Amino acid sequence: MNSRSIVRLAPVVVLALLTLGCTKAPEIKPTILPSAVQVINGPVAPIVQETDVITNLGRPATLEGRFSYTYGYMLYNTLLQQQGFGDLDANYFAKGALDAAAGTGFFSHDEMAQTLYEVQTQLLQIAQQEVEALAAANLEDAELFLSQNRQNEGVLETDSGLQYEIISEGEGKRPSPESLVEVDYRLSLIEGRVIDSSYERDGAASFRLNGMGVRGFVEGVSLMGEGSHYRFWIHPSLGWGKEGNQLVEPNTLLVLEVTLYSVNE
Repeated sequence: MNSRSIVRLAPVVVLALLTLGCTKAPEIKPTILPSAVQVINGPVAPIVQETDVITNLGRPATLEGRFSYTYGYMLYNTLLQQQGFGDLDANYFAKGALDAAAGTGFFSHDEMAQTLYEVQTQLLQIAQQEVEALAAANLEDAELFLSQNRQNEGVLETDSGLQYEIISEGEGKRPSPESLVEVDYRLSLIEGRVIDSSYERDGAASFRLNGMGVRGFVEGVSLMGEGSHYRFWIHPSLGWGKEGNQLVEPNTLLVLEVTLYSVNE
């Protein structure tokens, strides 16, 4: 999938893990580690008040020290880059880490779980909006392509909107949806990226035609006689639709090339 299809669900996973790991209800105290560092919570305050403990920390030499610094740096930096976390409060982020180390805190386990649930809900809403926007854009691209493609010489179209061209016509019998067919096929996107292909594997594919999950595949092969070689352009509604799958974005137009070798009932 290309970069448009990457829905930022990593924070949701992080939140789920945090929820599972949040098992200790902290004692509520007004300050934390007063001898080490006091976190400033004002709107324009520095992230952490400079103290000897923080400012005098040198480059960590032990594995534990290097991991602690690296994990904190990468976690915070990653969250900042995620949509929905742009307004992350660094002051409270630091205070939360120090409170956890000291066994103190502002909120009970249930209160923190509720907060994580609320943020997770917001992130899922953002993800859903991204998917819907991507689906709408892909559908527009697909329909524009098909409107232009149907003008090309040799392109035919069924009542359902399935477009196809006959590369070579065979003289054998046509399959019914219940037929066992032996085919070679290549499934790709309009920009040429191949999703799946039996042409590059050893031996043709055999299956019940109505067992295919792509309506356009079933309809298209049903048009072919044994020995035929066709190419199809499958509208998203005849493919994987607005849901898509792990390999195909929502509302993606599919290009299918098929050679039909045999038909058995």
